[in-house]
Amino acid sequence: MSRWHSLSAQLFFDVLRSLLAAAVVFLVLFWAGVCLLDRTVYKRSFVDGIADRKFERLQEFVVSEEVTSDNLRPLDIWCGRGGKVYLVLYLDGQLLYDSYYTSLGEPPAQEYDPGYEDSEREYTLALSDGTVTQAFLYYYMGHSYYYWNAVLSGVGAFLVFSLCFIFFVHRKLRYIQQLKGELDILAGGDLTYPVTVRGKDELGELAAGIDQMRRSISAHQAAEERMRQANSELVTAMSHDLRTPLTSLMAYLELMERGKYEDQEQLTHFIRRSLEKTRQIKSMADKLFEYFLVYTAEWEEPDLERRDADELLQHLLGEYAFSLENHGFEVKQSFETLNGQLMVNLELMRRVFDNLYGNLLKYADPALPVELAYRREGERVHICLENRVLRRRDQVQSTNIGLNTCSKILSFHGGTFSWEEDGEKFRTAITLPLVIGQTPKNKP
Repeated sequence: MSRWHSLSAQLFFDVLRSLLAAAVVFLVLFWAGVCLLDRTVYKRSFVDGIADRKFERLQEFVVSEEVTSDNLRPLDIWCGRGGKVYLVLYLDGQLLYDSYYTSLGEPPAQEYDPGYEDSEREYTLALSDGTVTQAFLYYYMGHSYYYWNAVLSGVGAFLVFSLCFIFFVHRKLRYIQQLKGELDILAGGDLTYPVTVRGKDELGELAAGIDQMRRSISAHQAAEERMRQANSELVTAMSHDLRTPLTSLMAYLELMERGKYEDQEQLTHFIRRSLEKTRQIKSMADKLFEYFLVYTAEWEEPDLERRDADELLQHLLGEYAFSLENHGFEVKQSFETLNGQLMVNLELMRRVFDNLYGNLLKYADPALPVELAYRREGERVHICLENRVLRRRDQVQSTNIGLNTCSKILSFHGGTFSWEEDGEKFRTAITLPLVIGQTPKNKP
């Protein structure tokens, strides 16, 4: 995931977009407010109207407070109310009163400054002692409007920033709520409902991981359902298939028990048929065990015991080599000295070589030799079986359960099992960990 697609980067850009929108709104509102103030509060007619009303009140104040040219102190009180009035009085061209200098505690300047004429309203103020003065009055209430225009524009910009940022964040919150709803559906057992994957940020990766987990669980459940169905079919088939040889076996045994045979030859025939049915039942039981071993998730690990590697492998492979030769196979053996021990479960290890021996009888071409070999490489034993595949092998059905059984058994022993078919040759490779130490006395 690129850092530009991360949630932190998106949050940063959302803040920038919100700030940009807020800045635009602030400028628009402030400009609109200034234009409105220019047409209203700052307009000359509006200012003059307020100044006229203020002057009327000033004249009333002068009369009521008996303000004279010698006692202008009450004017400081009137100008100080609200702090938004600027008053200048002139008498015969000489400055008589200036509220600005009075507020500073300084003596007013005596020169007449005509520059005030453009910004201040000129009136004639009659004092209580009959003195008529030239008054310039300026009421600057508009400055407070300007201040409030800036404040309201800032409030509007803040609201826009908040709304924009909430909008951007709420999009992610809606996606999180959507994922929560989809997870509730999955938790309810509907694994066919797809999870919505949106974006390339952490939430998108999380949604993709959840959807992948959903598909994996769904596939696992489908495999388990197929396994349960196969188990049910296997039990049904085995129950049916076992009934026939068991019935025949029981019939032969009952005949022999009751002496229902004519001569020794017929007794031998009954015994032979009983053995055939027994082998058939054993073969079915072995297949059932192999199926259980391969497809059962939980299986108790076997007890292992230490065996001399040379004696064990020479005994097992030599035994099967002798049996193959009795069935018309030519066997080439290549055994190297191992000088070590193997930790094995003898019963399970025999089952591995029983499966391999059975495969050789079924699929190997007896016209060509079978090669059996083992050697030591470091602290591991490598066992190799190689044979030429029978040309009519395609006519013989195989489920590979026997090979899968070998693989699982050897994994319990810390070894590996693999096979490959290269053209007309079939190779089986086995590795087992070799324990270096004193050779034990027990025999396989």
